Amino acid sequence: MLLDSITLQADDPSFLARFWSKALEVPVVSDGPAGFLLLTSGVPLRFLPTPVSPTPRPKTAITRLHLDLNGGGDHRAWARSLCEMGASPRDVGQGDVVWEVLADVEGHLFCVMPGDRYEETGPGLGSLPVDSARPRVDRDFWARVTGWIPVEASTPELRPPQGPGIRLAFCDELAPKPVDEPNVMGLALRLDEGERESDALDLLVDLGARRVETEAEGPWHLLTDPSGNEFRLAKSLR
Repeated sequence: MLLDSITLQADDPSFLARFWSKALEVPVVSDGPAGFLLLTSGVPLRFLPTPVSPTPRPKTAITRLHLDLNGGGDHRAWARSLCEMGASPRDVGQGDVVWEVLADVEGHLFCVMPGDRYEETGPGLGSLPVDSARPRVDRDFWARVTGWIPVEASTPELRPPQGPGIRLAFCDELAPKPVDEPNVMGLALRLDEGERESDALDLLVDLGARRVETEAEGPWHLLTDPSGNEFRLAKSLR
């Protein structure tokens, strides 16, 4: 399997994709029922419609995955530019920190970090922190599934095998994930060349994933990782 994309659900995926396209200076590509793509370094961003649910996700739900942006040489100036594009500052109790906490045009939280935290030249994507019950277990699960390279940093991380790009950082969760609060952000996989869909699903379950399959008519299988965070596997074309 290959890491296909980082997914973000939106009430208006096209609108949200256009915001991030302008912010990251990456063009939007339509991918039909699979949403809108930004072909960012390391792994694309994919914007999907929010599933219709009889119990909408509470506005107070914890954000278990969010983007940390590499703010480059002047991250505060870039944060101000992002606000001029439609983002807004947010106080989530972060206190006096060196980074900026913002929300995008649909209210999804993200951070703009100082560029000296990253090897790559910013501004751009930096990392994707993921709340985890057992960070190294989840890091090793995703390394086995995707072939991304494990790195020991302040938190267990994965880096793209092909070189520069966004990192996946697995952080200690503040609380266990509520089963009735699906994440709006997640990871998506696709089959490698010659790989069978049934074999991929069996492998994921053997490694600790669980199938939840709440989007039967869509282009994805829906599963959860060992910490309960939802992710997708693209269905094979028949």
